[in-house]
Amino acid sequence: MDLPEPMRRGARAFVIAVCVLALGLAACGQSTPSLPMAGSVSPSASVAPIGTGTPLPQVDLPGEISADAIRQHLDALQQAADDNDGLRTVGTPGYDASVEYAIRQFQSFGYHVTTPTFRMPTFQELPGSSVEVLGGGASFAAPDDFHAMIFSASGTLTAPVATVGYPNSAGGEGNRGCSQEDWAAFPRGAIALTPSGPCYRRDETLLAQEAGAVALVVAYPEWKVGQARRPTLIQPGQIQVPVLSAIGAVGDALAAAAEAGDEVRIHVQTVIQEATVRNVIAESQETADRVVMVGAHLDSVHDGPGINDNGSGSAAVLEVARLLAGSEQAATLRFALWAGEELGLYGSGAYVQGLSGTERQAIAAYLNLDMLGSPNGVPFVYRDSASASGSNTIASYLAAWLEANGEGAEFEDLGGSSDHYFFAQAGIRTGGIFSGATEIKTSAQASAYGGQRGEPMDACYHLNCDTADNVDIDHVVLYATDVAGAVLLIARGDLLPD
Repeated sequence: MDLPEPMRRGARAFVIAVCVLALGLAACGQSTPSLPMAGSVSPSASVAPIGTGTPLPQVDLPGEISADAIRQHLDALQQAADDNDGLRTVGTPGYDASVEYAIRQFQSFGYHVTTPTFRMPTFQELPGSSVEVLGGGASFAAPDDFHAMIFSASGTLTAPVATVGYPNSAGGEGNRGCSQEDWAAFPRGAIALTPSGPCYRRDETLLAQEAGAVALVVAYPEWKVGQARRPTLIQPGQIQVPVLSAIGAVGDALAAAAEAGDEVRIHVQTVIQEATVRNVIAESQETADRVVMVGAHLDSVHDGPGINDNGSGSAAVLEVARLLAGSEQAATLRFALWAGEELGLYGSGAYVQGLSGTERQAIAAYLNLDMLGSPNGVPFVYRDSASASGSNTIASYLAAWLEANGEGAEFEDLGGSSDHYFFAQAGIRTGGIFSGATEIKTSAQASAYGGQRGEPMDACYHLNCDTADNVDIDHVVLYATDVAGAVLLIARGDLLPD
């Protein structure tokens, strides 16, 4: 999960691959996406407090969401990471262990489970990446000071540095490497240094390459040692140079080198290869004319176990499935745990692309659960401007239920930033809940929802500290309960009558 700027949700950085569905997923690895790229909310979108006054349909759940069960799922995913180099990244043994755990759980609840496979590119940065200012200057090393962005090319090179809008120019939005004009005077053969700007890192990289940059370093002034995160360049095609995301100290040192005329040496070695990976799909019965889906991504980032992002959503999906197992419904209940979200929505994209027209039409709604347990979180309910007709009904219900249960909520247009995106593009009604990443909690939000104003909603987002101890389980239970009620109402046609 990785983002362009402006980061309306802080550094929740998940720039996601978005390919025309008709092209199929294989095309994603070879061509530039032609739809709006995910990973950032539209700049015109707004976050607004809920005040719907929506009357709540009545629904009786067959039991309760269990906090103990949520904790057990989180602990199991943590163990999958602990046993496999601390990661559950797609294409690694840690992800495979997570898949096997999910299969066992769904089967124990009585669901029919399949693990459809698809091909996607995977990424690895090998140890030893370094940035050194020559002539006695500063030196920096991954992972504490910078990362190679996902799908960055390898390279060992020595070159001068040229800045493009670093530090941020007055006004903040322009002259930061996001337009062709920004690169008009760039000296070919130099290392480019930019601040994080209002565009996708992939787009910026292609502009830098066209201008003759031999490497691109994007510095985030707010990041300190140990806080470097890893944006994704969406797909490896066309990326020809090393591309780094760096803490503020690296940016400052390279800016000083540019001013002094000192050369800088960069060494980065990455491995990009195709892999066959698995989604996990569990169904309550043979497909009926009406299907209600709930999903979450199962994979972690490259730099931590990913237990809030998104073990919390995965645990909630499993627990909703357990709660509703055996309930008699006219609709099929279908639960999905997706692969490859962190690299580019690959799993959910492959799934939707593989549906026939009839299969798409049968899906009454898809509800997505991503990061439900942020320790300093805010209840954000999906309400996307481009979502299919009827999606606002789901949003209104989820928000009204939270209000009725003393929580309150805020609507947010998440655009293409998680696995609901391809469902929405296919005309399927979508909804979901998200509790925040590195957005800074405002005073108003702290007053409304508790927590610490002026602090990130999840300070461990995309870092190694995103462990089982980084999850607010009570809120995972609350949001899972909300979603379980919505699923039953949609399944019986009371919330979204056709």
